[in-house]
Amino acid sequence: MSENTKALPSRQASAQEQEIIDEVLSLYQAKPTPKSYSHYSETAVFHDPVSIAKGLDSIKSQFNGMPKAFSESTTKEYRVLDDKAAPNDIKIDLTQHYVFKTGGQKTLNSLITLKMRNGMIDHHEEEWDHKENKDSSDGFFGKINEMRKKVDAKLVEKMVPTDPNKV
Repeated sequence: MSENTKALPSRQASAQEQEIIDEVLSLYQAKPTPKSYSHYSETAVFHDPVSIAKGLDSIKSQFNGMPKAFSESTTKEYRVLDDKAAPNDIKIDLTQHYVFKTGGQKTLNSLITLKMRNGMIDHHEEEWDHKENKDSSDGFFGKINEMRKKVDAKLVEKMVPTDPNKV
């Protein structure tokens, strides 16, 4: 996506969408629960500027690791975007405030795109400042960046439990 997604109008989420949104927001708030992951398919992919996590267990490790890095993570605001070009996706303009355990804080605005298949999240994309994530389709450096993101996700998967009750 590009920064023009910030100009998209808002829309009301359906009851089913709102349930999914609430569970995804709990992940961003560093409060993962088993229910938080109930809307993801087993083969779902999570892609952000830091990692590409393939499969539900890898996604669980990414979000279960957040309480280890952040003492606080607060949703400042969010709105569901009305993107007529992708009516089956749930797109969220999210402003999240993070307080690092090592000191410092950061407020980040992101475009969250949840691509749905059969009522489940099949692909979860997070684009910081609504700027498109780089991957192998972006040439040589994109390929290197994609490899790094996959390695990062695998390292987190090895170090962080998939069970949110063990975090």
